[in-house]
Amino acid sequence: MDCTVGKIAQIIEKIAPLDQAEEWDNVGLMLGRMDMPVKRLMTTVDITSLVVKEAIDNRIDMIISHHPLIFKPLYSLREDSAAGRIIYPLIENGIAVYCAHTNLDKAVGGTDDALAESLELKAIRRLDDTTSGSSFGRIGILEQPMDIIQFAEKVCKLLKAQRIDIAGKREKQVKTVAVAGGAGAGIMKKALTSGADVLVTGEIKHHEAIEAELLGVPVLAAGHFFTELPVMVRLIDRLQMMLDSLQYNIDITLSKLQKSPYVSI
Repeated sequence: MDCTVGKIAQIIEKIAPLDQAEEWDNVGLMLGRMDMPVKRLMTTVDITSLVVKEAIDNRIDMIISHHPLIFKPLYSLREDSAAGRIIYPLIENGIAVYCAHTNLDKAVGGTDDALAESLELKAIRRLDDTTSGSSFGRIGILEQPMDIIQFAEKVCKLLKAQRIDIAGKREKQVKTVAVAGGAGAGIMKKALTSGADVLVTGEIKHHEAIEAELLGVPVLAAGHFFTELPVMVRLIDRLQMMLDSLQYNIDITLSKLQKSPYVSI
């Protein structure tokens, strides 16, 4: 049975409803038409020149990215501009782009759930302990307590992160862990009041690191890319199962050329 961009968009929106996105965010179909046919699909955290070339080389019909292809308003779209070098090849090769960002972060089974599962946490729940999953941040427990440095090494290994930055109190045993993928340091107060011994996120700003010291809560920053990659991996299985149940023959792959924009030396 033939599948289209619109049908895939409907499936994604069951997983991550558009109305769950933050007001400042830009989510949904960014490029293409709803009636465009889809046989090959690719997921990625970011859409970069490398990812676009990979999509073209592999005859991908549609890309699902976490970060929006278009975030700030474009007042012009020249082919030789930074945005143009990404967008023009996509248009020329008929590749649609759909983005699920903060709506996927909050969703049940979304970014924060995937991160918590990747860190092998148990009894995962929302920070405010309600049954709905549509909010930022998750909290869970480790099977065995460990100190901050041991836990940081574990996080680095499980996420295949390049490095771990530690802010806040370091002399603490870790049992209860809060997580928020990407730039999630803003939930550190909620993590603390929810009983977390540590918060794992992607990045932490200078003033947030100082706040972490004042609050006495350790924050581990494992890299924006590395804390959001797990959800794009898990999204493949979820989409494949839903598409198969509808008898759509779609090949879904994870971008092999996506990578963190930072290099540690």
